[in-house]
Amino acid sequence: MAAQGLLALSSWGLAAWLVSQHPFLCSPIWMAVAIGLALMSAVRPWWGLTVLLGLLPVASLSIWSGWRVTDEFDVLVLLVLGGGYLHEVGGARQRVTRLHPPASVALDVLPRVRWLLWMAWAGVWVTWAASAYRGWLDAGGSNPDLLFGGYEGAGNVWRVAKSMVGLLLLAPWLHALYRRDTQRTMDSVQSGILWSLGLVCALAVWERAVYIGLWDLRSDYRTTAWFWEMHVGGGAIDVFLALTAPFAWWSLWRARTLAQWAVAAMLLVVLVYVVITTYSRGLAGVFAGGSVLFWVLAGRLSAAQDRASLSWRMVAQRWLLVALVVEALVMVGVGRFASDRLSQTSVDVESRWAHWQSMHRLLSRPVDWWWGIGQGRLPARHSALASGPAMPGAVLWPAQPEVQAVRLQGPQSDPELVGRLALARRVPLQPVPNLVHLIVSAPLPTSVRFQLCERHLLYELRCLSAEGVVQPGAALAYVWPLRGEGLTPLPGAAGHREGMAMLSVTQTNRAVDVFGWEIQSASNQGFLHHADFSKGFSGWFWVSTGYFRPWHADNLWMELWVERGLLGSLAHLILLSLILYWVYRRCFTGETWLLPILVGLVSCGILSCVISVTELPRLSFLSGVLLLISSFWGGVLHDRTA
Repeated sequence: MAAQGLLALSSWGLAAWLVSQHPFLCSPIWMAVAIGLALMSAVRPWWGLTVLLGLLPVASLSIWSGWRVTDEFDVLVLLVLGGGYLHEVGGARQRVTRLHPPASVALDVLPRVRWLLWMAWAGVWVTWAASAYRGWLDAGGSNPDLLFGGYEGAGNVWRVAKSMVGLLLLAPWLHALYRRDTQRTMDSVQSGILWSLGLVCALAVWERAVYIGLWDLRSDYRTTAWFWEMHVGGGAIDVFLALTAPFAWWSLWRARTLAQWAVAAMLLVVLVYVVITTYSRGLAGVFAGGSVLFWVLAGRLSAAQDRASLSWRMVAQRWLLVALVVEALVMVGVGRFASDRLSQTSVDVESRWAHWQSMHRLLSRPVDWWWGIGQGRLPARHSALASGPAMPGAVLWPAQPEVQAVRLQGPQSDPELVGRLALARRVPLQPVPNLVHLIVSAPLPTSVRFQLCERHLLYELRCLSAEGVVQPGAALAYVWPLRGEGLTPLPGAAGHREGMAMLSVTQTNRAVDVFGWEIQSASNQGFLHHADFSKGFSGWFWVSTGYFRPWHADNLWMELWVERGLLGSLAHLILLSLILYWVYRRCFTGETWLLPILVGLVSCGILSCVISVTELPRLSFLSGVLLLISSFWGGVLHDRTA
């Protein structure tokens, strides 16, 4: 009990410190929200679990705050865990129901499988700890920047490793909730995931309505929602939808009233739209395959149901399935870009195979082969190879800590990469003509480009821009007019587009020191936007445009092998295989609530052959939660659908 109290106070204390350091969470309103969430988790821990999972897709504000290593989701985790463990202190003497395996399961099988499961978990944790330590040493063994660090330094080791830290802290509390009331815990998990799925669908629809148009399926605009980790590409939204889409089918299957069924059907209609507009072939494949797998298994589980009492639902589901298939086929047929993506599959397979072969060269020593090069080290080590994908640039702090500036570098040698990486910041858009006051210095004459664009994350729409040459010497203010097609307000949802100011180096082997900028109205109406580094990197961001290969392995199992070694990848593979086997068995012994988890893990495991997830902390945490709760033995739950 003392350990739980200490953990609760430590979690809340660390969360309070992070809130006090945040650019805008330190405001009274946000602090009141944080206190309310912490107290709610202490009084109603199952609500806290629902909120933790439900807010996962929106609990990162990095594009506004600049926090990329430790972010707002970590604050949410600490607040909920602090409240949860404080509740455990108060309820430590409550009776915990003793749970028994079902009679249909051979009693000699359960201990053996549980022993193998925990051995696999131990293997994952040991290889995780070893690779984190090796990654920290490989990055120089220095104190990492835990808020604003880049993807090439020691901070990236923490960014990749922190999801497992969160799972280690979560596991005892989650297990206590599970033992106290298994049904309520699973209801909280399912509710949280359904809320998060609904949020992502709503954000995706809003994004397309604002930035490209709901029915524009011919452009190459790929939906990202609020997964800001995709500022360097990756498949965060793909992994999320693969894990959570089966819960939408689950909500349809378990619906017992017309209203419940209608809500679930609407969610699925929107979900198909979102899946197609990500233009991810892998996601589309596992979504279709996972849907078939779900209904095959659900059909076996429904054999004992009173079909006559639900005949209306069976007829409605058939028509809904037909409508969803027609919706998908029409969207792919009308959308030229979706069709082009499908036709380029063979070319992309060859490209990815070459990418994986290049990564394999990182395992040049036996110790790297077995233990990996270290967590978070793939971007830095792979881009340093002669055959690896070159970085399009970098954003670095200067060697002198008293200098309030950052160094923006262009690519080292490849002229095709110039201008791909940009230092960025969210700015309000104004329709009036603008000037930019750019305060920079450079050791050599350096060409730069400044842009003020309508941009959500990956794609620029209408832009104003200015290009010039920064002369060597001390920092100077360069005043350039911004020219372009204009940013006059558009009608409807498009009038809510957000702006992004970006500075990029358009010359190889050059760099500039950026002290800040100001955007001013050309009619002398004052400054519309001012930005500097007096508060560090708060509010700053950086984005890559059309080039993301250095940051990703595009294969989870390959990334695990490279960063955590053959031992780490085998431990993960064995753990997943054991959990899938055991969850499948439990689905047919009364625990039907495990069905969406089973299908989600199968879908994500297959999708991981073309997408990596370890560099996506929120998605690693979510998949870890599902693996954890699948590892707990809760006995038979006589679910309403059983």
